[in-house]
Amino acid sequence: MGLLRTLFGFGRKPAKKKSRRKAKRVGGGFVPSDVGGSAASIVLADIDGAGGDKITEHLASVFSAISDVAVFRRSQTIKLNTKAPLFNALQEAARTGSEWLRDDEADLLVWGGTVDLGTAVELRFLPVGAAEGANSTFGPLDHLTLPIPLPRDLDKLILVSAMGSLLPVHRGARKKLAAVLEGEMKDLEKVWDSPPHLEPPHLASCLTCYGNVCLSLWRVGVKKYLDKGLKAYQEAVKTIDKSDDLLLWALAQNHFAGGLQMKATQDADPNALAAAAAAYREVADALGRDNYPNEYALALINMAMVLYKIGNKETTPARLKESAQAFEEALAAFDPELNPGRWAEAMNGYGTVMLSLAERASGPELAAKAVDAFKKALDVRKKELVPLLWAQTANNLGAACFALAKRQPSKELVSDAQKYFSGASEIYKAAGNQKRVIVIEKNLQRVKQLARGA
Repeated sequence: MGLLRTLFGFGRKPAKKKSRRKAKRVGGGFVPSDVGGSAASIVLADIDGAGGDKITEHLASVFSAISDVAVFRRSQTIKLNTKAPLFNALQEAARTGSEWLRDDEADLLVWGGTVDLGTAVELRFLPVGAAEGANSTFGPLDHLTLPIPLPRDLDKLILVSAMGSLLPVHRGARKKLAAVLEGEMKDLEKVWDSPPHLEPPHLASCLTCYGNVCLSLWRVGVKKYLDKGLKAYQEAVKTIDKSDDLLLWALAQNHFAGGLQMKATQDADPNALAAAAAAYREVADALGRDNYPNEYALALINMAMVLYKIGNKETTPARLKESAQAFEEALAAFDPELNPGRWAEAMNGYGTVMLSLAERASGPELAAKAVDAFKKALDVRKKELVPLLWAQTANNLGAACFALAKRQPSKELVSDAQKYFSGASEIYKAAGNQKRVIVIEKNLQRVKQLARGA
C-alpha cells in the first residue's frame, strides 16, 4: 500500500447531427473544437445489472464536473455475451460501442455492468476507432473494477481512466486533453494520501488503470509518468495471485512489459527489452494455448516483436530465430476471424523477421517465406480500407520480392517488387511522409537496376 500513498501523483470536426444523436447531453462545456471549446466528448451508456441506474447517475455527475469535456448519456446498455469466450464477447461489445460512437459523433464510450452478485461494478472505456485497431493504452481486456457503493475517493480515478484511454488516439484537441488530464492526476495524488481499503482484485484493477493513464501521458510527451506507471504495474502484479485471477494478473504483467519497452526506447536500455520479452513469455506460459488460445497468442506476438528488436541489433541470428518461432506458435493458435487486424499485424511482423533472417542467408527459402507472409497480410490490409497499413506491408513485400529475385532470378518477382514499392510510395506521398518516400524511391531504383541487368 506504500506505493499508493506516493503514486496518486487534422482538421475541422464535423458539426453534430442532432437528428442522428441517440444520447442526451447531461453536462460538460461542449463547443466544437475548431472554435476552441471542449477537449473531448464522452458517451455514457447505462450500467447493466441491478442498481445500474444509480451507478450511471453517479458516473454522469463525475464526468459532468469537467467543463472541458462534453458528456452525453445513452439510455442503453451493452451486455457481455456470457456464453462466448471473454475475448470474443468483448470484440462483439466493441463493435456495438463503435456504432454508437459513430451515431453520436463522440470520442469515447464508457460502459460496464455489475459483477460478483451486485457487489462490484466493472467499467470499460472504448475510444473511437478501437474496434478498427486504434492503438489506445487501454486494450479490450482492460477494466476498472470498484466495490458498490462506489467509494467517492475513487471518482478521480474513474475520470482519469476515461480520459487516459482516449488520449493517445484522440483526433481532436489532444494537447488540451493532456493538460486537463495532468491537472486531474495532480488532484488524484492528494486524494490517495489516505487510500481506502480495497479487495486485491479491485486494487489490482485500480493500479493497472492508473498505470495505463501514466503511460498514455508518456506517449504524448509527458515523460515523468513512465516510472510511476511501471511502479503501478509492478504493484498490481504483486497484489493479485495468479491462481485467483489469472487474466487480471496477465493483464498487469502485459502492461508492465509494454512499459519496459517504452523505457528501453527512452533510455536506450537493452536490458529493459530483454526483461520485456521475459515478462511476455511468463504471461504466455501461464495462460497456455489450451485455456486461453487468443490471449496466449497475443502474448507470444508481443514477445516476438520484442525479440525482433533485440535480434536485429545482434550479429548472430539466435534471437531472430526465437522471434520467428514465437510468431509461428502464435499464428497457429490465433483465430484470424476473431481479430483479423491483429492477425494481419502479426503476419506482417512474421514476414519482417523472415526477411531479416533471409538477409543473413544465401538461399531463397527464407525470402520466399517472407513473400508469402506479406501477401497473406495484404489479404486483410486492403488498400481501400487501411491505406497506410497497406503501404507498410506493400513496402515490405516489395523488399521481400527484391530479396528473393536476387537469389532466385525471376522477371515476375522484379515486376512485383516495382509494383509494390511504387504503390507504397504513392500512399506515403499522399500522407506527406517524405522521409519514407525517399527511402522507398532509393529501393525502387535498385530494383530497376536489377531489371536492366536481368
